[in-house]
Amino acid sequence: MKIRAITSNNFYQGLIYEKKNKDNYPEVYAAPNKIKEASTLRSMPVHYPISFGIQNSSKLRILFGFDLPCIYSGVIMIDPKQLTRWQKGHLFNRSAKDVLSELDKYPDSFVGMEKRFIELIRERSDMHPEMTMKDILNEVRPIYARRLRKEQYPVFQELIELSHHLPNEYRKGCEMLMEDTKRRLYDKPVVVPFSAYEFKYKLAKIRDDISNGSDKKSKKVMAKLIKESKRLANTTNSSTIEKQKEVIRFMEIILKKSVLKDNFQLQKLIQDSKARLNQEEIFTPFTRKSFIYDLAKLLQDLPDEKLYEKFIMIASKLPTSQESFSAYVMKLAHEQPDKIGHRLVWPSLASVEHLLPRSDGGPDLMSNFAGATTRENSTRKSIKFVQQLKCRPDTPKYCQMYVDRLIELNHQGVFARHGISPTYITDFANTIYKLSEHRVKLDTSKL
Repeated sequence: MKIRAITSNNFYQGLIYEKKNKDNYPEVYAAPNKIKEASTLRSMPVHYPISFGIQNSSKLRILFGFDLPCIYSGVIMIDPKQLTRWQKGHLFNRSAKDVLSELDKYPDSFVGMEKRFIELIRERSDMHPEMTMKDILNEVRPIYARRLRKEQYPVFQELIELSHHLPNEYRKGCEMLMEDTKRRLYDKPVVVPFSAYEFKYKLAKIRDDISNGSDKKSKKVMAKLIKESKRLANTTNSSTIEKQKEVIRFMEIILKKSVLKDNFQLQKLIQDSKARLNQEEIFTPFTRKSFIYDLAKLLQDLPDEKLYEKFIMIASKLPTSQESFSAYVMKLAHEQPDKIGHRLVWPSLASVEHLLPRSDGGPDLMSNFAGATTRENSTRKSIKFVQQLKCRPDTPKYCQMYVDRLIELNHQGVFARHGISPTYITDFANTIYKLSEHRVKLDTSKL
């Protein structure tokens, strides 16, 4: 496996673990970045660092262009190279009709929230064929914002009622956090303290976006900006703020004179940072994850351990974009066209799955590789395959679909044309048989 995803469960457990260990081992958690300053996580984009460049996997990645089903979900995977082509061709900046004409070539690749969103786009584009996806999101955003607030309201009310049990000094901070949250939910500007941690995080994510297929000049500019950002002090106070302003101003000069001068993400990051350093109000959307981190930071020294845990548990009930379509729409509504397209396609992208996780010694060999969507790859993390069978009981069926498709491709000559040995198919079946503790025996007789 290649990534660790933050799920609602381990995210909640992580906050509780952090607090308990802080109480037991205060010297370890005395560093200023013990929770990375909850405010540093404000509005951070969810970024999934899936890597498609795993050593020795090039042969499998060739097969990603031939409609392979995911071994865990059966979803027909989209080749990551196709997403790169769409982005280079600025597909997601074009009309929603143009986008749909491409996505409709993959009818079995979109499920869940993504499928619902495509249907929403289809419905609106039938009435307004000239509209882009961003235009449609701007049009429907007020509707889904109201719906989401209605879903969030009971959770916020529960938190407000629970705050009456807090000591006075914590209650006041909680009231301020809720007022700040209310302003964000109603798209009103707020004062957000500058955070060097957040700035560097966002800059690194922009670099990752730009590095995919960009020219050398763009990569050089990003390298220069990253290098300059290292001069930012990690804490903002009276003795560091002027130096931080100077660094941001210099980065703005670099950007304005570069090939990336029109990059929206970089422009917004610089402008927002200047405003935050000057303690000016800015428009920044509400995010569930940032709210929970801010709440955790506010209550991190609360003596009553059970009360702290109850606050975090209640806050964790706020609807996520995986559970609530309104939350999903609102998450996309704040993004630029390419990001909207990326978020829409990302869950269906093909990725290289280590059947025996790397953390358990899984080798970088074809016999240990399979194709899984980035969503399923991310969800599995590094659990054992037998445990994955419990989480995804239809895995044997989808693994058989995977084998059947590989056999078809072999018969069509795809393996021979690309120098891929058909023994991969039997090797895969044998690996599944072994890792499933002899519970899953795949049929390769048609080979």
